[in-house]
Amino acid sequence: MKVLHWPRMHTFDRYMARAIYGRVIFVLLGFVGLFALIDLVTEMENLGRGSYGLSQMIQFTLLRMPSMAAELMPVASLIGALWALAGLAGTSEFTVARASGLRPMHVVSTILLVGLPLVVFTGVLSEGVVPWSEGAAARLRSGAIGSASVDSLRSGYWLRDSLGESTMSADSQDTRERMVNLVSGTADGQMRGVVMYEFDANRRLLRVIRADRAVVTEVPRPQGVVTRWVLENAKRITVRADGGTRVDTIASLELLSGLSSTTLGALLVKPEQMSARDLWAYSRYLRSGRQSATRYELAFWKKVFYPPAVWVMLLLALPAAYLQARSGSVGLKVFLGIVAGVGFHLINSLFSHLGILGSWPPALVAAVPSLFALALAGALLARIQRRAI
Repeated sequence: MKVLHWPRMHTFDRYMARAIYGRVIFVLLGFVGLFALIDLVTEMENLGRGSYGLSQMIQFTLLRMPSMAAELMPVASLIGALWALAGLAGTSEFTVARASGLRPMHVVSTILLVGLPLVVFTGVLSEGVVPWSEGAAARLRSGAIGSASVDSLRSGYWLRDSLGESTMSADSQDTRERMVNLVSGTADGQMRGVVMYEFDANRRLLRVIRADRAVVTEVPRPQGVVTRWVLENAKRITVRADGGTRVDTIASLELLSGLSSTTLGALLVKPEQMSARDLWAYSRYLRSGRQSATRYELAFWKKVFYPPAVWVMLLLALPAAYLQARSGSVGLKVFLGIVAGVGFHLINSLFSHLGILGSWPPALVAAVPSLFALALAGALLARIQRRAI
């Protein structure tokens, strides 16, 4: 009996999967198209600045689409699955499948299996495609407009640069640490308003170097990759042992730095646009300098929990399959499910801001919205199952 029963249910599983995939893709494309249109209209205020023309504006919007898709995937999964499952319930196809022996646990396992490609797709977008596309978009925009791609804090950005053997130079062999202050930077490695304070092993100030502009590139070394800073029209103030100073003006000053491209790149993009690996590396760098890393740790944990949130949204949509079309309230309940999905997206963002303000544990802040939605999905499914008996 089980041998005859399984192929029929397997066929219905594939049928349900096709329905869910079709609706999810349709909803996702619709959302991404809508948000891309909004971005395109917003970018029109930069049209004509420098060489930023219509083609650059369109390219910039297209490069931002992967980020939109990754962010909207859980909501699109909920709405698409609600649409598909409510349709199966409305035509009584799901009711017939239940009468043929379709058990709730089998439906749950099928939903998890159907959601696996969506979870993997979201993870690949978030970890691999989004950091590249956002970086390319920032380089395209800043290169065309000709201005900094990030707005600095009032005091600029402060970075701690611990020097090792691979970063020593002939005229600064006694330097063991730098404090670097930047006003702003662009995605192509151009830093503006650079001030460097160099210290020896005893934390005594040795030199102060100022430059209006610096170009940063990576240099491979046997000990690892370091960065080269080329400071244009630099003014170097050297503090002598007797307390006096010497001022030198250098047209092009080259320095090696232990600051990685990941650390510098974190200044040029939002934490949400970085990969989980870069977020973890930059969080460790901030903690090593006794700086607050809460924002980047929270972004890291959101990267970890966001792809599985697709599974949670699919489970939240599952009770729609158990609705009875003759009850006359299917449309209302589907609408409430859509509101729940949009509310999840908003609460997730709101909870993140509250977590930063309250200094709550980042992992807990990132996990609570998904856990709450999962508990709600379980409660709704259990309630509808009891009423459907």
